[in-house]
Amino acid sequence: MKPLSALYYIKGNKARSGIVIFLLFFTTLLFLGGNYVYSVFYYWKGAIEYSDRCCKVSAITTDEEFKDYYAFREKVLKDDSLIVLERTPQGYPGLPVTCTMGFEIGSDSMVFQTVDDLKILFDEMNVDADLSDMKDGSVCISSAVAKQYNLKKGDVLDASVNKNINGTYAIDAIVDDGSYSVFYVQYSDEPLRMNILSRNISGDELVDYLKNIQGDYKLKIDRPIKYYVEEEFAPFSIVFGVGIALLSLVLAIIVNSVITGQFISRTYEFGVYRAIGLSKKEIYKKCGAELLGMDIIAIVIGAATIFLGTFLANELYYMPKGQYLPYYSNMGLYSFVASNLFVIIPTIMLKGRAMSKADVTEF
Repeated sequence: MKPLSALYYIKGNKARSGIVIFLLFFTTLLFLGGNYVYSVFYYWKGAIEYSDRCCKVSAITTDEEFKDYYAFREKVLKDDSLIVLERTPQGYPGLPVTCTMGFEIGSDSMVFQTVDDLKILFDEMNVDADLSDMKDGSVCISSAVAKQYNLKKGDVLDASVNKNINGTYAIDAIVDDGSYSVFYVQYSDEPLRMNILSRNISGDELVDYLKNIQGDYKLKIDRPIKYYVEEEFAPFSIVFGVGIALLSLVLAIIVNSVITGQFISRTYEFGVYRAIGLSKKEIYKKCGAELLGMDIIAIVIGAATIFLGTFLANELYYMPKGQYLPYYSNMGLYSFVASNLFVIIPTIMLKGRAMSKADVTEF
């Protein structure tokens, strides 16, 4: 190990380095904070996947005798690229769930004419589900919902479970699909809604494809759920972003202050480096390497701590309650990277510049 290397300094100054590493460790916790906030969106992840593959189309009251709806229906039934699963026009509520952050959020529900229709959806989504006991008037719920409400197969879903439920439905299947959804089977003599699937089109492309078929027909084609979820929870992202900026600023000030004190005590050391021939660029590089070395150590420790903490939290606390804390999210990654760079880059620039000007003759 070379005497002027970053690792040589870190190894020889464990106490000083440890303080800086500890402070930089806090930037990694913003990754966990991002995951925590993103967990609100996670509860809709499964419903979004269903919505992307299964577009909802509804008749509207301004369509006289629903002529446009039935004309549209005939067209999509003849389209070999589409799978039409009809449903009753009556709406059925989902079951609100308590998210990881501790407050209640809504959940999605889907309705099908027959058990076979529901099976088609699960087959297309590669969901393994035992629907052998399902029948007209039955309901299938996701296992995470079952845990939150302490429900099991054979129980009933009615107003005692949620006041918005009108009627009584037997829970004849519980599916481990990773969502927080409720699937009703209810036959109707005059279905005026459709769940339309495609094997090769999804999301916005499926909506656009159906709107192209729609033309001037009067009916409603729902947007994918992800748009409603993003609109509903956009304030969370904004507030969290502001919080990240403030925390990054505070950390940057604290880290810079601590490192300034450490580097002031090393001014003579860097002056000697200048005297023996090291260029300003080499000194700048040494300062940067030391800080980056400590930053990497902090990131490794932080990553291990976050992964272990998330694992224990999920296994021992969240999952038994039907909740979940994601191990990764883009929000968490962006939060950590933005904070870390905001702290480390100005610190390297300021300290590198100051030490590259150190002059031994001033002492």
